[in-house]
Amino acid sequence: MDRFTVVFDASPINEPTAWMKQAAAQANLHLVLQDDIARTISQDPKARQVLPNLNVEGADARMAPFYQAALEKLTQGKTRVALHSVTWTLYGVKPDAFIYSWDQMQDERPKARKMGMSDPNYDHYVEEAKKKVRVFFKGVPADRMLEITGTDAQKVASAVAFIRSKER
Repeated sequence: MDRFTVVFDASPINEPTAWMKQAAAQANLHLVLQDDIARTISQDPKARQVLPNLNVEGADARMAPFYQAALEKLTQGKTRVALHSVTWTLYGVKPDAFIYSWDQMQDERPKARKMGMSDPNYDHYVEEAKKKVRVFFKGVPADRMLEITGTDAQKVASAVAFIRSKER
């Protein structure tokens, strides 16, 4: 099935943010939640046999067939889909639009200060985290990617405009 797919990311957040949910709704996209993907994978007998033997933490390309199967099951009949997490690119998704924000990393700075981390050390941490996330950007054409910042309302407006510019 030909499907229009948008991937959102706001690392290190592990679930869709309010702006992602609003942008998906305004762009008429069916937002697939990671919890639903995980539940669907956990119900797959073959996945239950294979996944414990992978012995990895985090994203692993060998999991792609299970993620793809769960995605297909959860999006039957849906032609416009939104996913959360850049790791979907590792699992074979070729997004029509990929929208990401680093704001959350900066929003965590006050917590890091309270724990005794200096600003230079936190800046280094943020840059290292961005490098890890950018690995997943490989293969996504630059014209399909948008980095957004600002308030939630600004992010929603930018994301929806970008999504509409990529519709086919």
